[in-house]
Amino acid sequence: MLHAKPTSGFLAETASPAFAVTVLYTEVPATLAALRHAASLARDLGATIRILNVRTVPYPLPLDKPTVDREVLARNISTLADGQPIPTRVEICFGRDVLASLLQSLSPNSIVLVGARTKWWPTKERRWAKQLARHGHQLILVVERKES
Repeated sequence: MLHAKPTSGFLAETASPAFAVTVLYTEVPATLAALRHAASLARDLGATIRILNVRTVPYPLPLDKPTVDREVLARNISTLADGQPIPTRVEICFGRDVLASLLQSLSPNSIVLVGARTKWWPTKERRWAKQLARHGHQLILVVERKES
């Protein structure tokens, strides 16, 4: 059962803890690429998949009143996992700062897959991956390649 849990500057929906491979939701094509890798990894490790979407809430709004409807957002993201052979859950986290919310949402030494596009400049996904790795998480950066 999912429930909302406010803790120090962010609001997250959490589920019962289990060993999970976390896929950070970035954008649809990159997240799908990361999900494909996560399914293989989770199957080999006997884990579940957790899709984590961190959304920022502007300061004028309270954390429990974000600009997007949580149910609609969760339903849209869960369609990415349709047909997955591995049990997959979606978690939505609202906070003021993406990195701080990510760090609070992850267990120590979590396995995290981050989907990113091929770019020659630093992207937010690559910055998040570096920061999470610095905090002791096991990171896999999945680069989505365009099919020609």
